[in-house]
Amino acid sequence: MYGLRNESAYRPTPMIMHNKLRLQYPERRSEEEKPEPPGTDFANNVFNSGVQDLVHIDIHVKSEHRLCGKQYDGEMQLFHVHHQEGNLEALSILIEAGGDVPGEMGYDDNPHFQVLLDYFQMKYDEDAGLCQRRRRVAEGNQGVESSPSLISRLYRVVLDKYKSITYKRQLAKLDKWDPMLPWFLYRSVHFWGYSGSITEPPCFQGVNWRVLDVPMRISMRQLFQLKRIMFDHVDSDTCLKTSTHYEESNARPVQEWNEGGVYRCRRSDYASDMERLASGRRKGYVDESKWWGVDNFPYVSPEFPEAGST
Repeated sequence: MYGLRNESAYRPTPMIMHNKLRLQYPERRSEEEKPEPPGTDFANNVFNSGVQDLVHIDIHVKSEHRLCGKQYDGEMQLFHVHHQEGNLEALSILIEAGGDVPGEMGYDDNPHFQVLLDYFQMKYDEDAGLCQRRRRVAEGNQGVESSPSLISRLYRVVLDKYKSITYKRQLAKLDKWDPMLPWFLYRSVHFWGYSGSITEPPCFQGVNWRVLDVPMRISMRQLFQLKRIMFDHVDSDTCLKTSTHYEESNARPVQEWNEGGVYRCRRSDYASDMERLASGRRKGYVDESKWWGVDNFPYVSPEFPEAGST
């Protein structure tokens, strides 16, 4: 698997859209095609399963899913596709922010999430810089009698060159980023699952959702940076803000339940690969006395542990 690499052909594209941030990975049309994107091996269940490519990552503020009525500060959604089966699997990681408040217990910066934030910050700064440059060029050309078509062509050449130089300089500072890294991004392998739809038009059905039962933690400073990137971003051509948020949220409102089934996979149903490896077992539940071990990440109790399927 790969994340952010120095080779431009392997690097995903950051997109600041009107209702989300998206990290778009190069999509392949067959199992043999390269580059090979990150993938997830989904467990066998009633849905299609197997290794599936990560297509893109979407980030929303606030969360589009709620656990037992609780809405979180944000949500990271990883969309996977199976090229042979054609099904879409969505893995949801809820985001919880805390800290930076005197007298309260808070969370430190999430260093792995910060790399992703900085990647979007580069796109934010690049578009803002191009907007300012366009304004300066427009102001400098006032009163000058020149052919508009010639100005347009020259400006495009300069603009494209500027984009190329800026992009290469900024990418040279990036570290490799793994979208599947345990603990900093996902702190549990257990989840709530259901079959639903994507959360924006055309809202097509048949998406198999898995919502992890332990949220990712970030600091309040990181949440503020995330909101600024989303809500204050300007289009590099029009210099207009691109966000369509409402009350500091770009999440789709909660929808009425369509009477479909919801299931929950707990630790009593299966253990993580690391737990099984540490305990010497290949399958099944692992006793508490053999949880992970001191050299691995600890087990984290899920949100609403007593809640069951509905």
